[in-house]
Amino acid sequence: MILTVIITLIVFLALGVPVAFALGLSGLTAIILEGDIPLYMVVHQMVRGINSFPLMACPMFILAGTIMGSAKLSDRIIDFCRTVVSWMRGGLGCVAVLANMIFAGISGSGSATISAIGSLTTPELKKQGYHRSFIAGIMAGSGVLGPVIPPSTNMILYGALTGVSIGKMFAGGIVPGILIGLGLMGMCVWYSKKYNVDTGTGKFSFRTCGKSFVHSFFALITPVIIIGGVLGGVFTATEAGIVACVYGLFCGLVIYRTIKLRDLPGIFVKAVNSSAMVLLIIATSTIYSYIFAVENVGPTLNNFLLSITTNPELLTILIVLLILVIGCFMETLAAMAVIVPILYPIISTLGIDAVQFGVIFCVATVIGGITPPVGTYLYLSMNIAGATFREAIRYTAPCVGIMCIVMLICLYVPQLITFLPSLMA
Repeated sequence: MILTVIITLIVFLALGVPVAFALGLSGLTAIILEGDIPLYMVVHQMVRGINSFPLMACPMFILAGTIMGSAKLSDRIIDFCRTVVSWMRGGLGCVAVLANMIFAGISGSGSATISAIGSLTTPELKKQGYHRSFIAGIMAGSGVLGPVIPPSTNMILYGALTGVSIGKMFAGGIVPGILIGLGLMGMCVWYSKKYNVDTGTGKFSFRTCGKSFVHSFFALITPVIIIGGVLGGVFTATEAGIVACVYGLFCGLVIYRTIKLRDLPGIFVKAVNSSAMVLLIIATSTIYSYIFAVENVGPTLNNFLLSITTNPELLTILIVLLILVIGCFMETLAAMAVIVPILYPIISTLGIDAVQFGVIFCVATVIGGITPPVGTYLYLSMNIAGATFREAIRYTAPCVGIMCIVMLICLYVPQLITFLPSLMA
């Protein structure tokens, strides 16, 4: 049955069938052709897969990101970032990365982050002399921070599948996200020096920065409210999504008045479309998890990996390599929903910290979002920058290298991930 389900999935994906339907149809085909499993279990597993209170946070944060994008909070975030780093060499590139980092703390989605920030900063980057190939690469790389820096839909899914505290996952993702962002900023500085572009204004003004902070205050404190509320135990991750939606509406309707009441139906419809896609992927991938459980894939994979090594660090590296390969061929959330139920018992057996592994796992899966053939973030950034695939991949590769280095550092220095979650205890 395993061979059938994998082959049919590859065929459906090659035919261009959307990921959610490819997962469901391949699972259904395998059950019909080779399984003794009753067909009603397909529907049962799909309902069970999304019948989770923690998963309610996903549509809430998707709606919050949509509201705040429509409220033009990204414009104010970029204006503030410009006053902070545009004075330095490669400053405008750093503005794009920093703005992506801040907006990631609002949306939790890589696609939303790239769309909101990339469309606004790309014209300016081109005027400063940045080539479209670099713009596509840096946008894809910094857009990945959406699912890494909390609130993250990937971390919410990991917590829902494993029972690990989503609040601790959020806390664990902060430092790795910042390290990746700093690495990407360093890449912008290097590029500006090599090609003699974007020399920066050379002047930093506390007064200008202060004025911009006041102008952008309500947009900038959004991540503080969301993340601080979860880490401080004021509300759960699901409740944080609701708070973010209400706060976004308050900013858009009352404070900045960038949203009109007539805009709300369109905002809700857009959020519903995105949420439906995410939840359908999670639901259909649950069929895979059930088939793998019936076929004892977990224990078999467990024995195979343990036959290679019982060293926790080496085993984590092997798992990450496996995830990187799978992530190239499967959408991020689908890969997580299929793989996590199989791998989590293995890391539990070896005593690997669940939060540390979860954060590294999330970083590894989103790398698949910027690598072909799936490469959702890569294709989106290519479209925004107007670059070809060959051009974009040139600077996407260094971004992947930066993320891999951060993963290795976090693997051997686990305190970078576990320090903040330990404070929550």
